[in-house]
Amino acid sequence: MSFEQRLVRSIVLGACLALAACSGGGSAGDSAESSQDGSGGSDASGGSGGTGADGTGGSGEAGAGDPGGTGGGDTDAGASGGSAADSGGSAADSGGSTGTGGSDASASSDAGGAGGTSGGSGGAGTSNGTSGSGGVAGSGSGSVPEELVGVWQETRASAGEYTNEFGESFDITSGFSVQLKIASNGAYYFAHLASGAAASCDSVSYFDQSVGVAELEGDTLTLFPDERRLDVTDCEGSESEVLANDAIPLSISLEDSEHYYGGLRTHIMHVDGGPHPLDLTLLHRPPPDDPVQPDQPSDFVLGATGPFADFQGLWVPDTGTDSDFFDPSTGEFYFPELNGSPHQWIRFYGDAYETAVALQNYNAEGACKGDLIYYEQGLGLFQVTEDVGGQGTHFVGHGRLAATAARLIVNVRECDENDGVYEYAVEPLMSYYRFIYFTPDSPPESLFLDCGTFPQSEWQSTLCTTDITYHRRE
Repeated sequence: MSFEQRLVRSIVLGACLALAACSGGGSAGDSAESSQDGSGGSDASGGSGGTGADGTGGSGEAGAGDPGGTGGGDTDAGASGGSAADSGGSAADSGGSTGTGGSDASASSDAGGAGGTSGGSGGAGTSNGTSGSGGVAGSGSGSVPEELVGVWQETRASAGEYTNEFGESFDITSGFSVQLKIASNGAYYFAHLASGAAASCDSVSYFDQSVGVAELEGDTLTLFPDERRLDVTDCEGSESEVLANDAIPLSISLEDSEHYYGGLRTHIMHVDGGPHPLDLTLLHRPPPDDPVQPDQPSDFVLGATGPFADFQGLWVPDTGTDSDFFDPSTGEFYFPELNGSPHQWIRFYGDAYETAVALQNYNAEGACKGDLIYYEQGLGLFQVTEDVGGQGTHFVGHGRLAATAARLIVNVRECDENDGVYEYAVEPLMSYYRFIYFTPDSPPESLFLDCGTFPQSEWQSTLCTTDITYHRRE
């Protein structure tokens, strides 16, 4: 997308922010919709999660790696481990070995060319399924560390009272959306859209955009624009102005954080040096090399048997749940439509299990959106700790799911040339749960896996976005 095309979009974006009604997010007064389906807008404190400047610097598209083969789907079901009432039964005999995970996604070796000052660039290469360089406009040849590369965003429905660098004073009803894209060669695109009531007019928007080169020295990130333009819409109409390419020094610091929905790790970039502080969230951070694996909790009772005979089969949270979005035997996937139902499932067969979840709009900030699919397979051990009421219909216990293969798929969308799908074969981990099971004699039959009793492993957060009660589908 050219610089001029972005300016056309600024009119739409300005109106969008003023109305707090951009696609992908609710209005400033809307709280987040149910986290089960991810269809809501921003969280209650964040305002309009979908509003913002989604203009981007033109460049080559990031090519996603070809997915590696995913194991699973061919594990033979062994003998079940007895009924839920039998807490001391022997371990179930597995009828076959559990499938192993696929290899990391393959990737193109063609490096992306440097972007032109007005947004042109070559195609971006990829490595191990992660985003390649060259995905932003600007001339490149800057110097930035790897952790700064990516799409950084913040959206606020109310920014308080402040005066921008152009002398316009905004009151507490103002809002803003900021986007900073940085490529590995230092090329950057920066957009700051502020809209709201001001001293000069009841409805004013300022859209400041620049492309160029970013350099980090110490804790100062300096943007050196090749081009910079300001679009202003107020009571007197709209006008555009080409600004001087003066350096823009920003004082920054990074903080480890997690996305609000799904718990994937990310960074927050705290930025000072503008009219007001910014807290920019990285849209997509590759999976960490040191995933969290908690030790077995001291109060956890490890069972000696696999999933009980009562548990065998496919379980889903709701009748509207899509349980076909990921095929373990082929690795093929799609993101199911939002319909108010959680798209998550778990299947027990013999002493093995497999589970998957699809989450959409996992990020709370900015116009660029992220979705994810997480899948794992492995072996389960369960132990009944209480037969509630002694009736044999309501059981409480502990379960350990030990993954042998796991896969994470991230989809970046509504982000122009930064759109892409990234696939990772991640490290399999163990997860600890407390379960509650009601038999068919205490209808409806249900299985609840409590995520809050024991510390969670790294990827477990994707499966524990909300309290899920499963019901048997097959």
